Parts: sequence; C-alpha cells; structure tokens
Amino acid sequence: MVLGWHENLPKDEIPPRNIWWSGKLLDEWFEDVERRRKKKSSGKSSTYDEADEVPSMGNQLAEEAREKLIPR
Repeated sequence: MVLGWHENLPKDEIPPRNIWWSGKLLDEWFEDVERRRKKKSSGKSSTYDEADEVPSMGNQLAEEAREKLIPR
C-alpha cells in the first residue's frame, strides 16, 4: 500500500511515516487531502466538461493495420 502512495500520489499528499501505523490517523490524513483537493478545484471546470465532443488522437499504426485487413 505504501509503495502505491509513492507511485500514485504527489509528494505533498503522501502521509508522513509516523502515522503509517494508525488507520485512524491515515483516514484523517486522506480526508484532509480530499478537502484540499476540493478547495483547489472549487470553481474551476475543465473545458472538456462543457464540450459536446472531446477530440481524440488517431493511431496511425492501427489505421494502417485496418487498411491491410479491410481495404477501402
């Protein structure tokens, strides 16, 4: 679990080592992290949230493979 924190969380969201042993303190830590995230993102919205269509990237290799299998 600790390795997952280091791989998936920003440094300022990783709990300090002295509370790793306590489920209660960890719960409180992550509740605080969640509050900070909400405070940061409050009022901000992504342009993708409002978009009808979200652009996607093409995959040239997949398109070439499809052309070989199903010529147009």
